[in-house]
Amino acid sequence: MEWTVTYWNKQSEIILGRNKENVLGKNLWELYPDAVDSDFYVQYHRAMETGETVNFEEYYPTLDIWVEVTVYPSEIGLSVYFKDITLRKAADIRLLEANERFEIITRATNDAIWDYNIVENTLFWGDGFKTLFGYDVDRISPTLESWTSHIHPDDREQVEKSVVEAIEDMDVTIWQEEYRYRKADGTFAFVYDKGMILRNQTGKAVRMMGAMSDFTQLKKQELELLEINESLKTYAKELERSNEELEQFAFVTSHDLQEPLRMISSFMDQLKRKYSDQLDDRAQQYIHFAIDGAKRMKQIILDLLLYSRANRPEEQAELINLNEIVSEYTQLRRKLIAEKKAVISYEGLPVLQTYRAPMTHIIHCLLDNALKYSKDQVPPQIEIHATKKRSLWEFAIKDNGIGIDQRFYNKVFVIFQRLHNRDQYDGTGIGLSIARRSVEFLGGTIWLESKVGEGSTFYFTLPKK
Repeated sequence: MEWTVTYWNKQSEIILGRNKENVLGKNLWELYPDAVDSDFYVQYHRAMETGETVNFEEYYPTLDIWVEVTVYPSEIGLSVYFKDITLRKAADIRLLEANERFEIITRATNDAIWDYNIVENTLFWGDGFKTLFGYDVDRISPTLESWTSHIHPDDREQVEKSVVEAIEDMDVTIWQEEYRYRKADGTFAFVYDKGMILRNQTGKAVRMMGAMSDFTQLKKQELELLEINESLKTYAKELERSNEELEQFAFVTSHDLQEPLRMISSFMDQLKRKYSDQLDDRAQQYIHFAIDGAKRMKQIILDLLLYSRANRPEEQAELINLNEIVSEYTQLRRKLIAEKKAVISYEGLPVLQTYRAPMTHIIHCLLDNALKYSKDQVPPQIEIHATKKRSLWEFAIKDNGIGIDQRFYNKVFVIFQRLHNRDQYDGTGIGLSIARRSVEFLGGTIWLESKVGEGSTFYFTLPKK
């Protein structure tokens, strides 16, 4: 009842990373203060107060694990059972996200999306088959045979042969064909069909996913004008545009997500302003949580947009003076630099023929990181150096901050991977991932060296050409 640990088996030592002799007889929340703000704390107290068994799944960021927890209350306390479900949870999340992306794309694109399960001989048609060809996908159960039966008789043998050859050839991963496809009204459309072949570990094809584009009008122009080469170029441009629209769909979705967030914040503000005197402290706290959550979600969306554009610069390459990039940063962050009494030293940085946006992302993200993770009451000392090598430039940004444990060198560059609680350091955990994405787009690599308590040095390279 006093939250004192009385039993700790071997599997607890493995999952939770603490030896039995170091935890027995000690207060659970003093051992794991970072869990106080989590569902662990809430669910344990719920079981203690209600006397009811609780079961839940929760992510523990400190150890980067997902666990399934069952809590059994008794008259003297709680019995808690942990099960590490990290691998299953990660797989579930990836599968869910992949399915959501696939469903969204099938609704967004003008193409006819299809998914063929080779093992089970089942075929999925997206809504595009109704838009392009007039088939009601909710009323039919498509199969490979029903698909091939709609192909023009003069094209069917070649298409079927190419599919079989692509599936049987273990070196083939992409199948594509042009053929005539019968629409619901009996007319034929000229289509371009392209699919990606997925194979198991033995190389056997198990699944194909792809999209059909209707280019009937383009084909008619080609036949009428007898300008085959010019028509193919036009079609290629249309196909490229279609692919770009698919890639940008995620950006549009992210923008649309911001509207309900603005609505949440607006109505929460009105609720607080008009009814503040009628609400108790808990209600005020709930409103604060809602507003804060909306703000954080908005920042995540903005950061995701920035991340997705890190390797898609809209401007042309130009001569960039890196000294000017750093100077612009010091002006932009002059208030924060003054508050922290930070000193940023740099000189002799080169002039490169490169893209301004990703170059700016790299410098800003790394300098922001150095300022954010400085030590309390210690003015940040940040040094920027550039070393010219045979075929590339090597840059180093050194700080005297809190440093990073060697175990987390790779983790810090992964999107949304945070090493600290949000109440210690704000942010979304995306800055260094943007820096890495930008460096890799420019043809370089990025890494770091660090000692906990002494500071970190981030290195990155850029090719001379």
